[in-house]
Amino acid sequence: MNDLRISITVLITYIIAVLGIANIDRFQESFLDFSPTFFIVIAIVVFSELILVGYLIRIGVRVSSYITMFFWVVVYIIIEIYYSNREVSLEVHIIQVLLIVLASVLAYEVGKRIGEVHKALEGLSSSAYPNRVREIESARDLIVAEITRSRRYHHPLSVLTIRLEMPKKKVEALKEIDSLAVDMIERFAIAKASKIFSDLARSTDIILQDVNGQFVLLCPETNLSSINILAGRMEAAVQEGLNATIAWGGASFPDEALTFEDLLQVARGRYKHSDELN
Repeated sequence: MNDLRISITVLITYIIAVLGIANIDRFQESFLDFSPTFFIVIAIVVFSELILVGYLIRIGVRVSSYITMFFWVVVYIIIEIYYSNREVSLEVHIIQVLLIVLASVLAYEVGKRIGEVHKALEGLSSSAYPNRVREIESARDLIVAEITRSRRYHHPLSVLTIRLEMPKKKVEALKEIDSLAVDMIERFAIAKASKIFSDLARSTDIILQDVNGQFVLLCPETNLSSINILAGRMEAAVQEGLNATIAWGGASFPDEALTFEDLLQVARGRYKHSDELN
């Protein structure tokens, strides 16, 4: 965490220093007059690397900092050739390229450390509450196989979508303390909910999670009424174990939809709580 703070501090200091120097009229007139292209590329470099590098590390993709440096130098050259109408000396180009490369290195370090922190938190929460939840994108073949089997043998199949809802007052109170604390609480809450759903679901049920952290249960040999009963048990368990609630919706195959995506759409359009069923 200290490394992350240091990396962020260095990046912010560097950006402030570059922008501060660029706004000194005497410096621009006597030494170096930055081109507008330079500021555009610097902004793109910082924002894109802060977002993309961390995301790639979280999903297990490693990108070399040398590749990113080379990429941004090429981007700068292309923009200067095709979009810049201002004459700039070779010395100014070299200095601007070096500053862009340095910005790329600093932004890369911040993005990498952010990704590593997120990945560490995910691993810690998963090890604390082991479960059998799968990422929805990595289970596409299994989903297709289950729907194909249900279609071939005319067996019922239902989808249950679940959204975990933490108490708003508790979340707001944590936000006033530390945003990282909120992130950690949410991750551990999702991991504990994953364990609860894994314990209550049948061994034949497939438990999935989408990119937004919402859960999807694919339940073979299950009709819609059984789905509501299962959801009620899950909500009671979440209330007891997490002091939180869930909203859920169900959809059945093939009566209400024929594809997995359509089943999700129908189910998510029916989000409700147990008290709404009474």
